[in-house]
Amino acid sequence: MINRVKIHFDQEREYLPLEAVRTLPEFFKQMMGGNGLFLKGYDTPIRAKFKGERPDGAHIWELETIPELIETIFTVQATPGFHVEVDYELINQKDNLLLGKIIDRRQTYATRQDPRNEKVRGNVVASNFLVAKTNIDFSKLTGVSSQVILSDIQRTVLKNYPQSKVVFLSVSIHSDEIDLMKEHKKPIFILDTETFESFPSEDVYDPKKIFEDEFLLDDKIQEYKKKKIGSFIYYPLFIQMKDMHFFAYLSLETERPGIPDEVLDLFKEVERTFQERIMDSNTHILDIRQNVLNVSRGGVALEVNDMEIIKALKVKPTFTLDINFKLQAPIRMAVELRHLEEVNDYFRLGGRITGVSGDKKAKEIYHSLIEFFG
Repeated sequence: MINRVKIHFDQEREYLPLEAVRTLPEFFKQMMGGNGLFLKGYDTPIRAKFKGERPDGAHIWELETIPELIETIFTVQATPGFHVEVDYELINQKDNLLLGKIIDRRQTYATRQDPRNEKVRGNVVASNFLVAKTNIDFSKLTGVSSQVILSDIQRTVLKNYPQSKVVFLSVSIHSDEIDLMKEHKKPIFILDTETFESFPSEDVYDPKKIFEDEFLLDDKIQEYKKKKIGSFIYYPLFIQMKDMHFFAYLSLETERPGIPDEVLDLFKEVERTFQERIMDSNTHILDIRQNVLNVSRGGVALEVNDMEIIKALKVKPTFTLDINFKLQAPIRMAVELRHLEEVNDYFRLGGRITGVSGDKKAKEIYHSLIEFFG
């Protein structure tokens, strides 16, 4: 039985619009003679053949095999170095023929630099996974060590803004702003407290409307006027474990309106650096072996059936592991999760290699082993 795969993590690709609609039939014909065209999202590769274009622009596709259920929206994909996806609205289906109307088309900005070696399956395994702990005591995690880490980061990243503060919720006075940050998981950045103008960004929560709806806006304006605050930014800090834990926020308040935009980016850097440091200090090694599906110079794909690895990746999507080629010393590498999908009774993991342990020679040995097992 052919089933849909369940996506658990998918790092967004950078896409460009695929504008040349009129050249698509020609492109499809070229791909059928090359790497092939496939229906996206199933546990078994489903090859698709382009059968023609109707006068109204709809496309006819013939499937090599038929899944049990075709969604009302289906996607045909191809990877001729770069990656192409064309989304269709299903108009009609008759046996293995699909009639679809194009609703979106895109291609990746970056092209694949290195081919994947699929022949390593059965000859190469991964082991010794250094991953995040999933049973961390949150009270210990947000104790003295986290305060020390934040203070150190503040001194280095925010050295040009010494008036900024780290406010821990355990010692903070309750406020509407804190409740809104916790609820929406976004910072509040008010450029001018006299008008309550918010920094224009989807990454920032604008509280003006809710304050207006609850008849609080005038009180808020007077509150900040009394405190002599003309502009402020409050940036929530969450620790990502099984759930998002809100434990502190970064604060910068100025008497005059117009805090510089760069402060938002600096606060984002503080958040990112803190998350990395706190999680790096809470990791452990899982002494297990998992199959390697394919490798390239820049990435690795694994077949994972150990749920502790899956739980850990949902906490921290970076890890290190040993890649073991037969009759060769293990190669230690750092990997960033790019894709994680559930396929029947196992998970398929795709990762970007961010570093190989050892000197330059270790990386050269890894590259030569990829070619050798090809």
